[in-house]
Amino acid sequence: MVIDFGIHVANPKEQESVTYNIVQAFNEKNAGKYKVEFQAADTESHSKNMKLAASDNTLPEIFWLDASEAPEYSNAGVLLDLNDFLNENTEIKDALGGMESAFTDDNGQYGLPYQCNVQGIFYNKELFDKVGVAYPTGETTYEDMLGMLAKFKENGITPLSIGSKNSGFAMWEFNETLARYGWEENIDSILAGDKKFNNEDLVTCFEKLKGLAEAGAFPENMATIEYFDAKQLFNEGEAAMFGTGQWDCAEFDKNIGEKIGFWWGPTFTDSDYDQEVAMKVPSAPIVVNAEVAEDEEVQEAVFEFLKFYYSKEAAELSYEGSIFPATNYEGMSATDTQYAMNAMLDTLASGWDSPSTAPDLTVTSAVQEALYNSLFGVMQETYTPEEALDLMDEALENSK
Repeated sequence: MVIDFGIHVANPKEQESVTYNIVQAFNEKNAGKYKVEFQAADTESHSKNMKLAASDNTLPEIFWLDASEAPEYSNAGVLLDLNDFLNENTEIKDALGGMESAFTDDNGQYGLPYQCNVQGIFYNKELFDKVGVAYPTGETTYEDMLGMLAKFKENGITPLSIGSKNSGFAMWEFNETLARYGWEENIDSILAGDKKFNNEDLVTCFEKLKGLAEAGAFPENMATIEYFDAKQLFNEGEAAMFGTGQWDCAEFDKNIGEKIGFWWGPTFTDSDYDQEVAMKVPSAPIVVNAEVAEDEEVQEAVFEFLKFYYSKEAAELSYEGSIFPATNYEGMSATDTQYAMNAMLDTLASGWDSPSTAPDLTVTSAVQEALYNSLFGVMQETYTPEEALDLMDEALENSK
C-alpha cells in the first residue's frame, strides 16, 4: 500500500534529508507491505497545491502544513483528529512531552509537530576572539550587544548577517525578542480584539530592532539579499553572527566546526516580562487527511508510519542528521563532532522556559506576513515602529 506524503521542499533527499532517511528506513522495514512516497514541491507551490487539493478532495494521506495555515484546514473539516492515535500509542504521547498541544482546537488534535525547532543566534568564536569581544551569554543585554556590534564594525566585519528578500526565512532570532516583550502573555487578548499590536510593549520592542539597524548590525544590502546569501556570509567568515535554527547545524559543522557558538539573543532591561526565555518550540505540523478514516486499511498504514516517525529509532536518525526530533527519548545525544548541535545543547542546559509556540506561528498567515513585513520595514527604516504595528492591526482586522 502506498502512502502519499506531501512535503514542502522540491528535493526531500537534499533539502529535508532527515525526513527522507526516516521514510527510507520505514520503507525498508515494511517492504512489500507499506511504502511512503513524497509529493514534493517548494514551499510556496506546496501551499497552493494543498489548498487546491483540499477543495477537490485529493489531499495526500499525510502532509506538512505551515502552522499559520493549519487551523484553516482544521476548521474546514479536512484533517483527521489524531487523539485516537495518541491514545493508542501512549509512549509517543509521553515522548512528545506536551509539544502536541500546539496543534489542538475544538476539532481535536489536528496535527503533530514535524520536528522540534530550536531557534536563536549562532556565532563564530574565531571572529569574536579576533576583535576581542567576549562570547555572548544569558547575561548579555541589548546594551552589551550594541557595544559588541561597534567592535565588529570597526574591524570591517558584518555583525549580524541577515537577508530580508524572503523575510519568512529570516526572522528566527527575533522570536526571542518578541517573547521577551510579552508576546505570549498578550497575543490572545490581541487576537480577541481587547488589545492592539500597537501597544507600549511592542513599540518598545520594535524600537530595539530599529536601534540595531541604526548601530549597523546588518549587511548594507540586507534588502536585496536572501536568507541563503546571508548564511553564506556567515559560513565564509565574513559575518560574526547569524540567526537560524537546528536545520543549519550540519552545514555549520562543515564550514565553521568547533568555532561555532549559540546564543538566545540579548535580554532587555526595560521590559517587565520574563527575560529567561529560550526558543525550543514545535515546528509546523504534520497532518492527516480526514478521508483516511473511511478505509480501515489505509488508516492502519498511516498510523504505522506515524508510529515509526515518532519512534526512538526515528529520533536517533534525527540526531544523526543534527535535527532535534519532536520526541524526547532517554539516551539521545549528539556526537563530539556535531559541534553546532552541541552548542545548542549547551545553551539549552540553562533550563530556561520556552513558549508553547513560536510567536510568528501564533497568528494567521495574513498577520504573519504583516509581522515579517513590519519587522523588516522597521529595520530598513521604511516604517516607524508605530506604523509597522498599525499594519499588523490592519491585517488582523481584515482577516476577521
